[in-house]
Amino acid sequence: MPMEEQKTLVPTVRFSRIQSPSSINTFKQCPRKYYYQYIQRLPTTTSIHLLRGGIVHSTLEDFFSLDVTPALKDLFSLKTVLIEFFKNNWNAKQKELSRLGLAEEALKFYHDESISMLEFWFSSFSDKLSLLSKKNNVADAFKLLTPKVEQEYISTKLGIRGFIDAIHEIDGKVIILDYKTSSKDTMTEDHKLQLAIYAVLYQENHGKIPDCLGINFLKFGEKYIDVDESLLLSAKEEIKSVHEKTSSTNINNYPKNVTSLCKWSTGQCDFYDTCFKNY
Repeated sequence: MPMEEQKTLVPTVRFSRIQSPSSINTFKQCPRKYYYQYIQRLPTTTSIHLLRGGIVHSTLEDFFSLDVTPALKDLFSLKTVLIEFFKNNWNAKQKELSRLGLAEEALKFYHDESISMLEFWFSSFSDKLSLLSKKNNVADAFKLLTPKVEQEYISTKLGIRGFIDAIHEIDGKVIILDYKTSSKDTMTEDHKLQLAIYAVLYQENHGKIPDCLGINFLKFGEKYIDVDESLLLSAKEEIKSVHEKTSSTNINNYPKNVTSLCKWSTGQCDFYDTCFKNY
């Protein structure tokens, strides 16, 4: 059979939209919130947590892009460079930070807490660097510890995409890590699903399952989950389920899930007023 004829027999899978770990977890949290955010595309607001998280992520990206040969004289100078990267990134977001309307004391708290997180992270990183430096020079050890950062993966077959914070390849092993600036180090079901989806995307693109999946809670340290075929299968089932349940554009197919995440002592869901305007 000619190649052209073979191609016409291959079915094309179409999805209403490409999902992400974030959109899937949003649907699981509250279908109505998913509807407003991903179907109606109502505007959302940022928060100090999202903004600070982005600044810290950018800081780690800058750090790992560092040419250590001229910059590295000792670990203290390397730590100083890390903190300078953070301060530069924080200052670059002054307009966005000001728009949050937070008191100066609150902004200072998040600024200083972020530095503490990075210093805690660097303490663990420097231990690993020192250990590897026993077999390699410091510059080569730094390169071994440098992950691929902010890697985008897309599966057209599954209709899913994701940005992986860090992919480490050390001693033939693949370790996928996501960075979190949260105030708790609890590995939630949302976190596990996010990591499982990353594993699915990695396997589809590279033909192998990652050896480790984890989250670096920058305030506390790293936590990992087991990786096996059952984890990937459950993630694929979640992806398929959300695609099926979000093919409609009828708001009645997206029920509200009223929980403490609708409104809390210091804030509320972006769509709270829209969602409860008739109540």
